[in-house]
Amino acid sequence: MTTDTTTGYVSGLEQQAERELCTTVKGERTWAPPEAWKPVAYAAEAPNRGVTLDGGTLREAFERNLAYLQEWFQKTDRCSRPENDKNWWETCLSASSEGRMLGVAGHSLRWGERAEAREILNTLIDRIEARQTPEGYCLPYPEGELRPSTNAGMDERRNYDRVNLTRGLAAAGLVGHPDALAILRRFYDWFNASPYLPYTLAGYFDASPERENSWAWPGTIGYAHNCSNGLEGHLLAHFSPVGKPDDLVAALRYLVQDWFIEASTRREPLSLSHYPGHVAHSYVLLSYLFWLDMYRATGDEKFLQGALGAWDIVHDHFLHIGGSLAICEHMQGAYPPDSYHLRVDRKHHTGETCGSVFWAEINHRLLQLFPTNVRYADEIEQAIYNVILANQDERGSIRYHARLQGEKEAARSINTCCEVMGTPFIARLPQYLYSVADDGVFVNFFTPSTISWEQAGAPASLRCATEFPFGSQVELRVETTPPAAWTLRLRVPGWAGNAMSCQINGESAGSGEPGTFLVLDRVWQAGDAITFTLPMTWHVVRYRGADEHPVHPRYALMKGPVLMALTGAEELALTPDQLLKRLREDAPLQCGIEGIDDARYLPYWQVDDQTFTCFPNLR
Repeated sequence: MTTDTTTGYVSGLEQQAERELCTTVKGERTWAPPEAWKPVAYAAEAPNRGVTLDGGTLREAFERNLAYLQEWFQKTDRCSRPENDKNWWETCLSASSEGRMLGVAGHSLRWGERAEAREILNTLIDRIEARQTPEGYCLPYPEGELRPSTNAGMDERRNYDRVNLTRGLAAAGLVGHPDALAILRRFYDWFNASPYLPYTLAGYFDASPERENSWAWPGTIGYAHNCSNGLEGHLLAHFSPVGKPDDLVAALRYLVQDWFIEASTRREPLSLSHYPGHVAHSYVLLSYLFWLDMYRATGDEKFLQGALGAWDIVHDHFLHIGGSLAICEHMQGAYPPDSYHLRVDRKHHTGETCGSVFWAEINHRLLQLFPTNVRYADEIEQAIYNVILANQDERGSIRYHARLQGEKEAARSINTCCEVMGTPFIARLPQYLYSVADDGVFVNFFTPSTISWEQAGAPASLRCATEFPFGSQVELRVETTPPAAWTLRLRVPGWAGNAMSCQINGESAGSGEPGTFLVLDRVWQAGDAITFTLPMTWHVVRYRGADEHPVHPRYALMKGPVLMALTGAEELALTPDQLLKRLREDAPLQCGIEGIDDARYLPYWQVDDQTFTCFPNLR
């Protein structure tokens, strides 16, 4: 697309967006009434309880995450420290800090009781309840600070801070805190009737001297800072046990962007890279997540079609080899489609942790709607291993970006947005491993774990033993009393090098092709053992994007879903075929290269302070 064509497209998009935003703020948008809603149930749901991590890499990340939470709360309660002892992320966006800790504590408690996490949860809920006004407002600053503002940080309070506290309250409600849901309900009763609701997407501000600090209609229009941050709150309230139709009505009236849904349905990648709603970056993906929740709540097909088109846009134009997001925050058009920037400078970053959390959540919603579509599980797996794990350090702190060459960023523990999104995601890890349907269970991922659930009213459990991704052998063992008929579906990943065969109690039970689920339908007995070998192979993938070498192409090396990083060299005088033939696996997922003494590959997530590249130049 030429520069002139791009400019014309973006100008047209901006005009559409502005017209619709004016209509929204004036309260003139039409919406479907409750009697027209046709909610859509998930075909196979993620478990809310009953999953344990029994060891392995994901368990290590989960435990480090709890250590991170404790560090924030030990000895002195960081939320009550003097203001001059806090950083900007804590002082300006303090509700997100509470929401982050509630999210980590609440989601961790879903998988087993932990006294320290419960104490933190109770302390935070007590504090929020104590400051909640009779009308329901509960953020930790005067409600007038929710007005639209030219100050970017202050303007994010209305959306970013509100919704992150909402996430934390919803997590506390999931584990039975008696007051969390009551606080949430009163808060959204207040917000739904507040003067700030129409400005969820909009960022009006009249800076004229005679109306200083006014937020009345100024005759011009602009989006709120990172407006997409505000979308999820009402759906969290709606789907909670205390949800009301008012929550969904508010979302339909003030949060829908039809121009954006239509552009995404048409699969127009410039609608993401040049998104006119303040800044085009990974937070725009929250719109896609919102559409999937709106589809589930209303049954309106336009939301699903928009989300499916958006999935194609991200997957085909903004996703690095290895699964990290290739769009970050700078300015409109800084990350055009297919640019895949690797370099890091004042204008370019890559692999924001937030973006991978949102991408994983989008795919998880789709996996529950379409549970036999393996590609959604494949995307979640890459996001976990190649971004989330890679951006967590040994203390549990979180890196903002997943740099793919040079040196990794220092991990932080200061309440950045990537901590706010990343740490509750790690606490939710067990929910992604399995899905439960009316007729049985799906095994989506392979890690030492156990799921216990009820099948047709009878208790059942499935235990997974494996060393994946360091090894490829998997054993699943069934416990059920009495014997019961149900269907077990095993994911054969899209990255599998060939068909995957399995055995039940040592006897052949069939095979599945890559990118499918292997279906095992039988009467299961206690002690039944299902064994198989995951077809993990070494393979290379050529990099194409803005930072291609003018002579020697760049290639990423992967084993299964795992992105590898090369240390000790930036280029190799080898062809891709020669590289694969000369790999020497000295330890699981640790490789030397025959004839090149200093060069060594290791999983990208295991890189610490080494200089590395995930995309060396080959010949």
